Amino acid sequence: MLFLIGMGASIAWGQPRDTTDSSARPAQVVNRVTEAFVNGSAERLLGPATDRVEVSLFGARTFYSSAQAFYVLRDFFSNYTPRQFQVNDVTSTDVSCFLSGTYEHAESERALQVFVRLVQQEGEAWRLHEVRIDHEAE
Repeated sequence: MLFLIGMGASIAWGQPRDTTDSSARPAQVVNRVTEAFVNGSAERLLGPATDRVEVSLFGARTFYSSAQAFYVLRDFFSNYTPRQFQVNDVTSTDVSCFLSGTYEHAESERALQVFVRLVQQEGEAWRLHEVRIDHEAE
C-alpha cells in the first residue's frame, strides 16, 4: 500500500520531462517531416519508423514493413516530384504527434493533402507510424 502511495506522489510531483533530447521535441519531428517532403526523401521520412507503417495513397490504405514503405514512398516522390510543402497544423501529446500539410508537386497545379502520425515510447525517438496522402478537398 505504501508503495502505491509513494508512486502516486512521485507521478504528481515528479520533475518535468527532459526536453533537451531532440528526439523528444515535436518541433524536431515537424522539421524532419517537412524536410522529407520538401526534398522528396522517403529515407528521411522513415528514419526512424515503427515496424509496421500505414501508408494511404489516394484512398488505397496498406500496412507495410518499414522497408516496404520506403519503396512505396520513394516511388510516390519519384512520380510526384516535390515543388513545395507547407505544414498546416501540428497536434502532439506525450506519445503521438499528428501533422497535416499541403504538398505541391511538379505534375499538377492541384496540391495534395498530407497527414502524418508519429508515435513515441518512453525514451525513444519519434517513429513514423502513418502517412496519408490524398487529393485536396475542393
